[in-house]
Amino acid sequence: MTAKIDENNLILDAKECAKMGLHSEALYIIEYDLNSQIVIPKNATLQEKKEIEQRNKWAEEIRNKMKFALKFKIMATKHLESSWLIAKKRLPDAQAELQAIKDEMKLRGFDNVDKRIRIIPILTTETGFENFEDMKVQFLLQFATEHIAYCDKGLEEQRLPKSSLWRCHKAYEIINTLAEELKSEDAKSEVKDTANLLDDKIQQVEAMILKQEEEEEANKQVK
Repeated sequence: MTAKIDENNLILDAKECAKMGLHSEALYIIEYDLNSQIVIPKNATLQEKKEIEQRNKWAEEIRNKMKFALKFKIMATKHLESSWLIAKKRLPDAQAELQAIKDEMKLRGFDNVDKRIRIIPILTTETGFENFEDMKVQFLLQFATEHIAYCDKGLEEQRLPKSSLWRCHKAYEIINTLAEELKSEDAKSEVKDTANLLDDKIQQVEAMILKQEEEEEANKQVK
């Protein structure tokens, strides 16, 4: 196999890869090991307790920012709990988003930051590549059903925060974008069908909100 490596790309010789039984494209995985919560010792002083609580708050904020960036900014798909797949064309966006998170971690005093968050190119067999594709499909289906559930809850409770509605819209957009990149037409259709169910739910929520706004405006005019 002939490969030339620079800091952003792994360029492969497709014919040489085929001879070795490898898929001709490299896969890119974001791996991270973020700081976990620290248990406050029973004998901690008031100051130590305060510092640990602050550190735990920052750790949780960074963890939430990472998950948001992976799903809604980088458009990565979950492989393992702390291992996410990204397309080669999204490497620049991924690097920028992850660098911002690294910079915040360093600012907050967390150590070994560069080793905790990495983008790794990997090679796999054709079968392995198909397995990664299957995982991508399962993630997209789960991503869609997760936001369908948000909409169902909103319809049941007759309210949905604007931030949640925005996420539902964004999820629908991302799922359709990533569905187009799937190799299997059957998988593409399955994912898009589920995305359409999400779109239907979003429209139901928006109709609910519009009705509520109209009723509120009518009540104001009566008063």
